[in-house]
Amino acid sequence: MEDFRPKFLSGIVGQDAVVTRLQDLANGVRTGRIIPPNLLLHGPPGIGKTTAARAFAREVLGEHFDNSFFQLRASDDRGIGVVRDGIIPLSRLPPKRGAPFRVFFFDEADALEPAVQSALRSAMEEGWGTSVFILACNDLGMISVPMRSRCTILEFLLVPTEAMRHLLGRIVAEGQLPIDGTEVGSIVERSQGIPREAIKLLVEAIGRAIPRRDAAPTS
Repeated sequence: MEDFRPKFLSGIVGQDAVVTRLQDLANGVRTGRIIPPNLLLHGPPGIGKTTAARAFAREVLGEHFDNSFFQLRASDDRGIGVVRDGIIPLSRLPPKRGAPFRVFFFDEADALEPAVQSALRSAMEEGWGTSVFILACNDLGMISVPMRSRCTILEFLLVPTEAMRHLLGRIVAEGQLPIDGTEVGSIVERSQGIPREAIKLLVEAIGRAIPRRDAAPTS
């Protein structure tokens, strides 16, 4: 499924308002006019928040993406000790030579403990201009009000039918996959506006359409 994740903002469908805002910020960085604000992305699971965060970071960091982008998943150790003694001191250091800043991305930020949110809020308040924080969450209500007030909040909506059909059609065409329009329409309907679910169903359909190479021959 990772192979189907867009690497750049232009590949994201069904989130026009969010993409336009992120592209404007990215253009501002590239022209040297701005350091982008801290961002808080919220919406249903599987809607594309992580994809957008990574694509935005890739566009603003360019060749420095690999050494200046830090993603902290829910499965990582994100306790107060790690954040206070590791991440925050690193965020204060000058960026790598040539990089405009570092980007720290906290996926599933609604699972962060209150103490961690408080520490991050303090880091955002100090505004060193050396790092940008991006948070993604499913439940905006689990993010503290002080934290929210220090971020630009972007809402991700369910992907409309035609946009989802375009996404899957593009994947099928680029990969020359053995999936017809009827199957694509069925996947779009069953995915209910969630790209992750649509791609999961597409992968399952591909698996059914392409016989396993190690399958025993039939007589």
